[in-house]
Amino acid sequence: MKELQVNGVTLQCYPLTAAQRIHYYSTMHCPYHQLLNIGTGFYIQMVTDFALLKEAIYESYQRFESMRLRFLKGADDTVYQYLVPFEERDIEYYDFSNWKEEDAHDEMRRWTAVPFKRFHSPMSRIVMISLPDGYNGIYMKVDHMTMDSSSIITFIRDILEIYCAKKYDTAYPKPMQSYIKALEKDLA
Repeated sequence: MKELQVNGVTLQCYPLTAAQRIHYYSTMHCPYHQLLNIGTGFYIQMVTDFALLKEAIYESYQRFESMRLRFLKGADDTVYQYLVPFEERDIEYYDFSNWKEEDAHDEMRRWTAVPFKRFHSPMSRIVMISLPDGYNGIYMKVDHMTMDSSSIITFIRDILEIYCAKKYDTAYPKPMQSYIKALEKDLA
């Protein structure tokens, strides 16, 4: 762990993992800046309370540190990662229910092709979606330096379990394990 000053604020910054260093190296040598983008979605045919879904997403942001992960480049050009304490971005909603389904998926593929700003920027985007035939859910784009397929599945599951706990009084999901504490343990 290293403390770095960014805009007058001291941040606890951590080195990249081996996998993150490989991904970062790839971005420096690939002409396609969206190289590390992963786009996915989860849609279910049911009436959805989007205000409640938004609450569940925000709560899951707080529970899931990799969704609040940011990168910075130190004075020596070394790339570090840090967490923002709270995620304040608006969760957008798009109603594609009157679109042809393939056109809606084409639009989301275009979203996935847009690269993330690499430093001091969110590395994910979540959009609540309505599709034809009553399907509702979320589209999600993440940077592979912050999440892999297993963590994406875990994050979406966390959102769904929080949503169901609030809407249907089901069991609340267990707390998430800290990414940073695991990283600190690996570095020790």
